[in-house]
Order: sequence, then C-alpha cells, then structure tokens
Amino acid sequence: MSFLSDEKINSICGSIPDIEEMENLRLNVRKRKKTFVSVLVITVILVIMALAVFPKSAATAVIIVSGFLGLAIFYAAYVSPPLNRLKSQFSRNIITHYIQSILPGARYEPEKYHSLQTYYESLLFMIDVDRHGGANYVHGLFDKTEVSFSYMHTEYKEVSHTKNGTKVTWHTIFRGVFMCADSNKRFSGKTLVLPDTAEKYLGGFGKWLQKKAGNAVGEMVYMEDVRFEKEFVVYSTDPVEARYLITPKIQEQIFKIKTVLKKDLRLSFVNSSVFIAINMNNIFQLDTSLSFTDNKTLRYYMNDIIELLTLIHLLDLNIRIWGK
Repeated sequence: MSFLSDEKINSICGSIPDIEEMENLRLNVRKRKKTFVSVLVITVILVIMALAVFPKSAATAVIIVSGFLGLAIFYAAYVSPPLNRLKSQFSRNIITHYIQSILPGARYEPEKYHSLQTYYESLLFMIDVDRHGGANYVHGLFDKTEVSFSYMHTEYKEVSHTKNGTKVTWHTIFRGVFMCADSNKRFSGKTLVLPDTAEKYLGGFGKWLQKKAGNAVGEMVYMEDVRFEKEFVVYSTDPVEARYLITPKIQEQIFKIKTVLKKDLRLSFVNSSVFIAINMNNIFQLDTSLSFTDNKTLRYYMNDIIELLTLIHLLDLNIRIWGK
C-alpha cells in the first residue's frame, strides 16, 4: 500500500545523521532506567517493612513521603536529562530527516498541532470542545497537494451535582491524527463521510433511524458500493456534488484504507479542503527498547508518515482531476 519503494525507504533510513551517537545515548538511558527500577523496588520493600513494623504511625508516613519524593528527585536528576536529550535528537535527526526526505521543505513542529478553528471547520465532530491538546504538526507539499497533519486530543466536560459536591467528568471526543489536504477545488456544498455505526449494530433499522434523524450537515446520501455503505454513511448539503466527489473509485479507496488501517476513519469536503480524522495513538513516539542500529527499527519509525501520506496518495487519484 506504500507509495515509496523499498529502495527509497532503505536510502532514507541509511542516511540518518549521528545514528551511532544516538544509539550510545539510548543504551545509557536504558541503563539508567534499569537502575531506577532497582531503586524503586528497594524503596517499595522498605515502605512495606515500615508498614509492618510501625503500622499507622507518623514515622511510617514520613518514610513513605520521603521515599517517593526521593524517587521523583532521583528520576528527574538521573534519568530525565539523558532521556530528554535522546527525545530531542530523535525528533531532530530521525523524524525531521524522514519528513524532509519525503516532503522537501515541509515544516515539522513537535510541540504544535492543528488549531481548533481548523478542527471546527472540518465539521467532523459536532460537539463543543472544553479541553484540547496535541503534538507533532507537519505542513508541506506532497507532490502537488498541500497537506498538514498532527495528533490531536479533544474533550468535553460533564458537570454533575451530587450530595458530596460538584463532580466534573471528562469525555474524549477525538483522539488521533487530524489531517487537512487542499482539494484543488472550492466545493459548493459540505459533504461528510462518517463511520456507519448505526447500520453496523442495528442493520436496516439503524439506517432508517439515521435517515429520519438526519445530521447537522445536510441529508443522507446513498452510495453505490455495498461494502462502503456498510462501513460509512454520507451526509451532504449538495447530494449531486457528493456523488461527484465520492465516486465509486473513491469509495473503493476509502474502504481499502479503512480495511488496511483497521481504525475508525472520518472525512469531510468543506470549502476547498478535504479533512480526515483517524482514531489512533500519537505519532512519532520514541521506544527506548528498540535499537537505532537495526534497520527494522528505522523502518518502524517511518511507518506513521508512510501510512498517513499513502492515504493522501490514494485519494489524490481523483482530487487532482477535479480542477479549480
């Protein structure tokens, strides 16, 4: 499914700068983590002994607080500095290298993510956000398509009043990768492709309910592909345009992406952009148990960007022919 050849992937992986230095730092971090675990085990044993000898005493409380405070200080002073250096080098030497190799001139900002304005513009999630965060923002040109993506986590809060006071509960709206691609055309309507959970669990009755309930954006539009219809439901303010945009070929590609990724997938065609939201864990995450000198590790770290850009690549088969 990848748009890159094995030869190209191996070439990118083989030209990472300072890989030996990073591997030495990784081994040092692993060693320090093991030392910390040993100290943690000893601390827990001492706390258990203190509880057995001095149950419910002030001395035991002092030992517990001192022990875990000492652990926190020890971790901050002994483990965190080299680990933070390794994360910085990983971001700079590997992830930035991958992105620049595949998307020349692209911007990568590890601490940033898409704005709420862009998130709301997509119309993919019709719930007001009370708390949000994210990371790993990428923006650049993929072939002729302007594309951006980042990890995002949005939540809403539920406030309830009990006899014990006010209780605030946080609920996740979306946790995954949010993408935006230039469509090369301004759409006259707004079209959404959402997971068809109602039909999946309630069959034809669920589809009937969806049709009656409608959606905040437009009306339900039936598509030709039976497999696509079982996985997704389409809403649009312009049904004619929706069928023009989501052609049988695009339906096939979206279904293929969903099958390969095995993750919930949402798309929308709004203004002049195609928005995509994929439920998944954060991208570009360092695993200190994997050796940087192993080519499998280097390919593993490239999987995130390959998966995301392959998605754009598959949809691009029709995006470019729409024309301005």
